[in-house]
Amino acid sequence: MREKVQNPSEELLTSRPQLEFANGSSASNCEEYFQQQGEVNETAANHSARSHYLICDALKLADTWPPKLEDKPIEEDLSLCSTFSLSSFEHSLRPRVEADGATLTQLFGEEAIEGLNTCSFQGEGRNFVLNAVLLVQEKEGPKRMWVWVIDEILDATYRSYEAVWFVFDESKSMWIATQ
Repeated sequence: MREKVQNPSEELLTSRPQLEFANGSSASNCEEYFQQQGEVNETAANHSARSHYLICDALKLADTWPPKLEDKPIEEDLSLCSTFSLSSFEHSLRPRVEADGATLTQLFGEEAIEGLNTCSFQGEGRNFVLNAVLLVQEKEGPKRMWVWVIDEILDATYRSYEAVWFVFDESKSMWIATQ
């Protein structure tokens, strides 16, 4: 991911599945996607195509917060499985979340697989992935993190691919969604 953001020229024109917008226009690469002003049409095809445009959103964020070549991965000790509050944003697992601040580790134990800047659960016919893309620490305010959330129920028609901003709540030692 970092390589793509640091060398965006290739990604800008890479062909992607067509994405339809409410105003009748469409995009098939990042450059066209950036030119659109309207909302994306809520269709099954667009939900699938939307995941291919998350890199475009990351390129846009890199304009404001450019990655540095010497940067290490977001945080080597970051545990998305045990520090991201599932009760703070909408997703298909939400009906299972009973406690405020529930995490993937609390819901699924060792089945929640920790990776470098990721946490995933694949089981029960679903694919749920948190992928930390950007960590922002400005002088004022709490740490903020931009996370791709992939939420798929594999034997149904539910698919959600969205980027969510989280802030770190020091009092709870948890990442809380800001939406």
